Amino acid sequence: MITHWSREHAAEWLRRPGAGDDKYLRGVLGVRTGSVTYPGAAVLGVSAAWRTGVGLLRYVPPLEHAPSPHGLPSPAAAVLAVHPETVFGASASRPCDAWLLGSGTDPAERSPAEHAALRQLRRGSAPLVIDAGALDLAVSDANGSSETAACTSTAPVILTPHSGEFERLWRAAGLGELPHDWAARVDAGIPDSHAHLARARAAARLATQLDATVLLKGAVTVCAAPDGQILRAGPATPWLATAGTGDVLAGILGALVTAHAEEVQQTPATLAALGATAALLHDTAARIASGDATAHGAGRPITALDVAAAIPEAFATLS
Repeated sequence: MITHWSREHAAEWLRRPGAGDDKYLRGVLGVRTGSVTYPGAAVLGVSAAWRTGVGLLRYVPPLEHAPSPHGLPSPAAAVLAVHPETVFGASASRPCDAWLLGSGTDPAERSPAEHAALRQLRRGSAPLVIDAGALDLAVSDANGSSETAACTSTAPVILTPHSGEFERLWRAAGLGELPHDWAARVDAGIPDSHAHLARARAAARLATQLDATVLLKGAVTVCAAPDGQILRAGPATPWLATAGTGDVLAGILGALVTAHAEEVQQTPATLAALGATAALLHDTAARIASGDATAHGAGRPITALDVAAAIPEAFATLS
């Protein structure tokens, strides 16, 4: 059964601070995103997380990265320039409640030290939002490599692939060729079309195979948990089809998972609800930024940073 995620559903997961909260009680998010090639991905994810209401954000720069061949600033410098409230580096005395990994990174360029650090997080208990260049971590766990055999992964995980990344994950996970109906044309205006149902079934199968919640991005976003739960959000405004908006979604999700980290640790399937809520908040922010109050693409062009800037208003609208 597929559940359509509504505003009423989302409102239950948008946590407002109480009089007794401090920045630590509101949640500490650790972020390992961006690279010398894509420092902007770190900025977008961090901006989105702050604007979704995380209490404290620790940005941990990539380990042993080379200088940019294009003269770009390091991801840490780019983040600091936009968000001076960010704290840099991990803390042994006060660990992060959740982590966001991978946006704007390339596994082929990952240093051995960075790879070891990411593997260590997989062996921890803090929930992980795994995006883009870190998605390979989930596949290596599922395939039981010699590396993973000696270090069992225990962290609750939600993966955020777009269609191309999903196809690569599917094949790398040993599931063979994708179902024949996977490539059917998707009509965003018909959420119950055959193509949408095929995507939902495929997401559920991959979630079971990898023992991780899968958020399959698209005009209609599907969130599938390993326990068989399938949630659907959308269709989203077409103005979201622009570079960097996936980094914004990852930041939103990282903040939401941080706010509910204890619940996620107790019930990992909670990640599906948080993923669907993130997708709805993301779409609402894009509609506010673009002026698109319909599902038909009215409004004006926007950038990913415009979407991030509209998150506070979207949060107020949904909650």
